[in-house]
Amino acid sequence: MEIQLPLPEVSQMLGMSLDRARQLARENEPLAKSYASLTPSALRQLFMARGFRYPKKNIVFHCLKGGAAKTTLAYNTAYRLSQLGTRVLLVDLDKQANATHSFQVPRPKQVFVDAVTGKCEIAELVVPLHSHLDLLPSSLENARLEMELVNRKKNPQTFYRSLFAGVRDAYDVTILDLPPDLSHNTYLSSLFADTVCIPTNPDEYSVQGTRMTLASLEGLAEEYENLKQEILIIWTKYDAREKNALEYIQQLKPPPHARVLPVVIRTDVSYKNAQALGKSVFQLPRKSCAREDVDILARELIGLRQFFSDPLKKETSA
Repeated sequence: MEIQLPLPEVSQMLGMSLDRARQLARENEPLAKSYASLTPSALRQLFMARGFRYPKKNIVFHCLKGGAAKTTLAYNTAYRLSQLGTRVLLVDLDKQANATHSFQVPRPKQVFVDAVTGKCEIAELVVPLHSHLDLLPSSLENARLEMELVNRKKNPQTFYRSLFAGVRDAYDVTILDLPPDLSHNTYLSSLFADTVCIPTNPDEYSVQGTRMTLASLEGLAEEYENLKQEILIIWTKYDAREKNALEYIQQLKPPPHARVLPVVIRTDVSYKNAQALGKSVFQLPRKSCAREDVDILARELIGLRQFFSDPLKKETSA
């Protein structure tokens, strides 16, 4: 899977002229055949040369309500982050394996439950997608995961960290896509998370699911006083033509331990079109609301958007 970032996007992100961005591209990738786009490796060097440091983060997409675009956001965000030079491991922990199917990965012989039972190591399950994006795929075999987790003696706060210890240093960000339920898996994944993203549709049932998710996370914080994590609410499937959509957004007041991200994921047919092709929205030829919104989300999650919004971090046109 070839993955690059068009140079106009790079110049806009850095706040510099296209000519200056092209000059920097030559400096960072002198052997490139073309300077119309940058590879993740070259972009990583470019960002780090300007002082940006990629964070080490475990990010979980979790909501106790199906249909909130959780998987869609997880795999498109993973793809965008990898375009931006982030080393990403996308972990599909839903037995429906939608994130796995989204990248057209064949059904794996072994999945996460086999690592839990000690039949293999996490490293043996990883499927490389390209130089900066790997996938830990899922299948219906993970339906056994709950039973295996219940029957095992473990330290809940360290169990998943121990499982991933052998591969964790290879990545900046791990993204876990969870099923929409309360289970041992979601419990342990939430403890593993540095950041919990809660996709929420602006409708009654989704808002109820978000409140339940927030309550479960609040219970974790009470149970483990040393647990420090970021909890983010992401409004999804927003359609300005729907009269009640804005009302739900205004009515949901996040508790003190959570915040609403300053990006709304708008309804866009690009998501379905990309899924049908086994691609990310960033692999489609045309610009779209989907690409714009997920780009903002991805940069927000790793602090890239905030870093380059500082005028002192930007380089003026030369």
